[in-house]
Amino acid sequence: MSKNGSHAHLEQVDKPASLPSGTSKGVVNIEDDPHRAALEDDTKHRLPATTWATVFFLGFTFQPALAFSILGVFPIISLIAMDVAGTLTNSSWMSSSWTLAGTIALSIAGRLSDIFGRRYVLLLGQLVLIISYIVGATAHTLNQLIAAMAIGGFGTGIALVLYPAITEILPNNYRPIGLAWTELNLVPMSVFGSLAGHALAQNASWRWIFIIGGITGVISMVGTAIFYSPPKRPQAVAHIPRGQLLRELDYLGFFLYTMGLVVLLVGLYQGGNTRVWGQASVVAPIVLGALTFLGCFAWDWSGIPKRPLFPLYMLKKFREFTVLLICIFVTGFGYYAMTSLIPQQLLYVYSTDKIKLGELQMAEGAGNVFGGIVMGAAVHKLKRVNIQLLVAVAMQMLFLALSAFSRDMSRLRRKYLDLVILTRKLGKDTPRTTAQTLAFHFLATVPFAWVIVACYVTASLHIPQRDLGIAQGSIGTFRFLGGAIGSTALNIVINEKSAKKLPEYIAKAVLPLGLPQDKLKAFSTALAAGNPLSVPGVTPTMAAAGLVASREAWSYAFRIAFLVPIPFGVIATVVAYLVADPSRYFTQHVAIHLRTDRKEPQAEKTDG
Repeated sequence: MSKNGSHAHLEQVDKPASLPSGTSKGVVNIEDDPHRAALEDDTKHRLPATTWATVFFLGFTFQPALAFSILGVFPIISLIAMDVAGTLTNSSWMSSSWTLAGTIALSIAGRLSDIFGRRYVLLLGQLVLIISYIVGATAHTLNQLIAAMAIGGFGTGIALVLYPAITEILPNNYRPIGLAWTELNLVPMSVFGSLAGHALAQNASWRWIFIIGGITGVISMVGTAIFYSPPKRPQAVAHIPRGQLLRELDYLGFFLYTMGLVVLLVGLYQGGNTRVWGQASVVAPIVLGALTFLGCFAWDWSGIPKRPLFPLYMLKKFREFTVLLICIFVTGFGYYAMTSLIPQQLLYVYSTDKIKLGELQMAEGAGNVFGGIVMGAAVHKLKRVNIQLLVAVAMQMLFLALSAFSRDMSRLRRKYLDLVILTRKLGKDTPRTTAQTLAFHFLATVPFAWVIVACYVTASLHIPQRDLGIAQGSIGTFRFLGGAIGSTALNIVINEKSAKKLPEYIAKAVLPLGLPQDKLKAFSTALAAGNPLSVPGVTPTMAAAGLVASREAWSYAFRIAFLVPIPFGVIATVVAYLVADPSRYFTQHVAIHLRTDRKEPQAEKTDG
């Protein structure tokens, strides 16, 4: 490969985007044909130290973006809400606002980075993350915490421009390893985040999660500012004035998408939670939000916007791109819902001890780590990416279903009057069912990060370089969109089913044991607070029976919630097989070289 063959795309900025791809001795136009570029530019590159330093700090951005939010804050949302507000009402919006804001930010950040470059977009996202942790650390009301999480989600959505930033500066066959490094940054909080959060909440303050998260944000921002120096302007738009590019942005599409999603989720959240299903105040936002959201795609595909938020040509690449959106949406629906539901399940069904809760959640974190690091880094070695996606999606749905039935509560129902069970210590659970549940939690969370790496890498090998930001941004958008809808919808299921079953199950358990009817409400309230014996006349037998009944009611609610994603997972499993396998494009091709690294690779000097 000649000098022009590997670096012409850095210098030929005045060439139109439609310039035909060159031969192995000419210009390989990566802007138009990523497949041909990958096959023709297969010369080994020796990456400079600054490139590896850039990858390090871009990957480290996962610490403030994801580790200290969904892995640090999400597991202790209930504890934080009770501390600042004394109630769990509206606390689920801490997680829902994060995923919603992340979805909104991803939809625009990728497009902006394609047009104006990734450096400053990424630095902006890192700055917003730091601000979110400051707001969270100083918050004294639930609304302030919801705002902090929303700001953090928005910053995360912007900062995840790091996906195309990492993939385009590494050789194609190193891209899975580069993205696996981002997942490696989640290890401490994935495994110990819940335990650390509960320990800090119990022995110091939950605010330390926000403080430490802010410190990691500063580190990632400083490192990125020093080492990350991509070309100042992307080649595809280098000849177009910035003012013209700003005028051509899809402002209407962004508005329709944002407003549609916000209104839709507000309607979903109100139904069965703060308002009754069927009321106009519930139905109207859902219908209006859905129509507005779909209007975004109708507008973008009309051909009117010059730089649409969701380009139609990419979605026409069904096997190369659209199927990836389906897979990531469904796995995001399941995973982000699980990060919200599993802590609640363990709290209401297995243990109320904060430290034990942290220990129990380590299985979930370990599963995500294994999937992202081990399976993610091996994507290019295992090949047959479509088969990998099929196995991963099917695996997630299988173990979600098994998690729903891991605790056979029917056995407890038959033993309400069994003296052995009724006299057990409050909060104690059988080791068999606990171990089984944790094993299913581990196996159900392995696929998510594996699917993430596979989807981002596959898109980077099929979509032209000029649209890599919007392509991977769209994958991130659907990933967060699945999480936003999943966490909102499944929390609705939990709230609705538990509100219906708790009074019914508790009454059936304790009234036959002699608890007066007029003390039932007080007993239920005291049981939820963890001190049922504080109600006059309540015996240890009644307290134990009430605890068993409460756990059964909650278990029923979580069982229904875990089953909700299964039908969608079946569809995603089938279509995953249709993904166009990119294995042949795992070559030595490097799409973008940093400005500080514009040197001839050793191998190319020899060829010249």
